[in-house]
Amino acid sequence: MGRDTPKPNPNTLVGAMVAGPDKHDGFKEVRGNYHYTEPTLAGNAALVATLVSLFGELHSIDKNTIFAAVPLMFHTPPPPPAPWKP
Repeated sequence: MGRDTPKPNPNTLVGAMVAGPDKHDGFKEVRGNYHYTEPTLAGNAALVATLVSLFGELHSIDKNTIFAAVPLMFHTPPPPPAPWKP
């Protein structure tokens, strides 16, 4: 089944936050317009962090270390070189 099929969505993601509305307060739910309809990790990170901070203490979640096990996206840069001496 293709992305642009008129059939209903075979998979529904409930609770994810997507982009929009536009500057005229409009939202077009069109599959091909991923700027509006694609939920992303970056777009939902603030929502997840907010919910953790609100409800984390009730469930013994340490909001300071909750993401400590997530590997870094980029390698740690090397230290700067030693100062040049003539």
